[in-house]
Amino acid sequence: MEDVARRTPAESAFNSNHATTKAGAPMIVVQDADYPAAQSLLAKAGFQRSVPNRNPHPVITARHPNPEQMLAEINAGYQRLDRSCAVFDYPDADPAEQGMQVYLFPNAFAHAFDGRNAPQNETRAPEAAAAAAAAAAPRYESYGNLHYALERALVESFVRAAVEEESETEAGGFSKWGLSLQSCVAMMNGYLEVDNDALDDCADARVVDWYSRHFGRIREARFGPIDRRISKRLGSGREMPVDMRGNPI
Repeated sequence: MEDVARRTPAESAFNSNHATTKAGAPMIVVQDADYPAAQSLLAKAGFQRSVPNRNPHPVITARHPNPEQMLAEINAGYQRLDRSCAVFDYPDADPAEQGMQVYLFPNAFAHAFDGRNAPQNETRAPEAAAAAAAAAAPRYESYGNLHYALERALVESFVRAAVEEESETEAGGFSKWGLSLQSCVAMMNGYLEVDNDALDDCADARVVDWYSRHFGRIREARFGPIDRRISKRLGSGREMPVDMRGNPI
């Protein structure tokens, strides 16, 4: 994501707050009012407006009787996501970036800034900017007007998006995008210091309940603590001497 920030107008032209995160592809989140301007700046920097590239491997496509139908079924699971973001292809100048894409989101969809202690525009007075940065320190790592969401802000962003996906998606709230969000939260809960009380202070009861049912206290009450041992076959006696977080077993 650092490469995205350097190669897009993020540092040179973005004068508004934006957060960066990664969930399978580089993503940039900007404040809602700056969403149109951010799209224009990316285009001026050589990024080409595109659509999400979810094409399977050519070998799979060649063997499938109806490749177009297969791709349509894949994309159907990401309808809300695709309606809510702008996707750009990387410039063609660097062969190493061929085929790469960047996703641009308004904060209304990504919820990267919660409104209470979100980083503010770095063009403010130095004292005010320093105070805002200190307040946001537990949630973001900031470099100028680039704000990288840390564990607490990132997991809340994913959970908020998952809650909205379930409530607004047909077929009982099931979608590939919703499963992707849940997988991201699962990895953060497993490998990072994101415990069952991570979202206890969140004002949205739906977010607290969702996290508790899937990874928090409600889940632990039903199934016991999450097993974070690392092994291809748990119980084989070949588990690693440390768990997913690096703690000795």
